[in-house]
Amino acid sequence: MTLSARIILGSSLFFLSLSIQAQQTLPDSLTMETLKGKKVNLKEYVANKNKVTIIIFWVTWSKPNQQELVSINANYLEDWQKKYDVELIAISMDNERTTGRVKELTETKEWKFDILCNPDNSAFQELGFGTLPYTILLDATGKIIYKRKGYIPGDEEELETKISNLMIKK
Repeated sequence: MTLSARIILGSSLFFLSLSIQAQQTLPDSLTMETLKGKKVNLKEYVANKNKVTIIIFWVTWSKPNQQELVSINANYLEDWQKKYDVELIAISMDNERTTGRVKELTETKEWKFDILCNPDNSAFQELGFGTLPYTILLDATGKIIYKRKGYIPGDEEELETKISNLMIKK
């Protein structure tokens, strides 16, 4: 690789990393759909809650994708809501062909948190992720505090530590 090619590549990577680091909040343009088909701006939707918010992107057709949501719902959510007044939003990345399964699955699982859909999959590009599940933690002002790609059982403990640390900083 020539010196000029290395300089160009290095500069490109530097500016890409600055762009990623600069994204401290949700993008203004990211639109989701409720289970009733109403379009909502995600940033405004989160801001209106004025709470520490966990957002988990997932798909219905992947059991491992559902595992984190199942675990949080069964073992953590009620406690987190009492201790930290946390909000959880699960955003389905199912496409238009499979998005119809979301409501049925979430009702069957009896999930007690907000469900939104992103059938055009714009969140992948807008937030710069490609792995599901993808978890974001926002403070009460909407600032992105933590991001995680994938899920391993026990990740809920790390997430709770991050939430607890936010409460201490208040």
